[in-house]
Amino acid sequence: MNYVKSIDFDRQKAEIIDQTLLPNDFKLLKITDYREMIEAIKTLRIRGAPAIGIAASVACYLAAKEIQTKNGNYSDFLEAVKEIEASRPTAVNLFYACNGIRAINAEIKNLPAKVYDYAEKLRDYEIDACRKMGENGARLISKKSLKILTHCNTGSLATVGIGTALGMIRVLAESHDVHVFVDETRPLLQGARLTAWELGESGIPYSLITDNMVASVIRSEKIDMIITGADRIAANGDSANKIGTFNLAVLAKYFGIPLYIVAPETTLDSKIRNGEEIIIEERSPSEVKQWRDVKTAPENANAKNPAFDVTPSELIKAIITEKNVYSYPYQF
Repeated sequence: MNYVKSIDFDRQKAEIIDQTLLPNDFKLLKITDYREMIEAIKTLRIRGAPAIGIAASVACYLAAKEIQTKNGNYSDFLEAVKEIEASRPTAVNLFYACNGIRAINAEIKNLPAKVYDYAEKLRDYEIDACRKMGENGARLISKKSLKILTHCNTGSLATVGIGTALGMIRVLAESHDVHVFVDETRPLLQGARLTAWELGESGIPYSLITDNMVASVIRSEKIDMIITGADRIAANGDSANKIGTFNLAVLAKYFGIPLYIVAPETTLDSKIRNGEEIIIEERSPSEVKQWRDVKTAPENANAKNPAFDVTPSELIKAIITEKNVYSYPYQF
């Protein structure tokens, strides 16, 4: 199964696909400084919870290498890790990676090698996890002709493997007749720009729809299921994902179709009791009021721009990870 690499790295540099330029331009960004990686995460040049976790671990490696070269100390390294951790507040995979790296017990002279090893192992785990998530989810589905709705981007661009929700769709497409309905995912159009591009590259049939036609499409097209990813899942199963996922969950309940969430175990956060404790990133109102350089609203318009919403666990049919398929009521 072919897929693109959202991030690749060696001991000198990282290379990431600049996702802000897709689908019109495919450009690799070379990153040699951890501050550049922080900026890439903040500006969504790399995005998706699993991919952000890998990017954070590589940023920690670049920081360790710089601090070793400058004869810095371990406390300097911890300050850099704290900067990396602050780049995006909602995706738990970022914190998982940073906490794992903090737990490395090494002198500064050995720290870069240890952190690099951690980044490699985490990448390899996530690649394997994507395939296993897809297979675990596909085993739930017996119907051979499927119409699936998905949201945002959960494919190889958001991970380092075949994807989470889109990975499950890819596995289903190997043995099922699949047609995917992709909502555009305002305001940054990750569905239109990224998921549609990935599906086209993979040869999986799809239809792009606007966010405000979802209910009509579910009814008219007789959608079988909705499959999404998640950026953080609380101990009770409440799940934070790209803004608009909660809307889809309510519609799934109304139409009596299942909502499946596909995410790696690293996205489960047992320290968060429920969705009310999840910090939701608020991004710039300008993302709502303009598309790139084109203004789509009055300059002085007030706009809200939460990047995520929280879907209550009772609306989720199953949470699918690489290790298990969990059903409501959830307890992680």
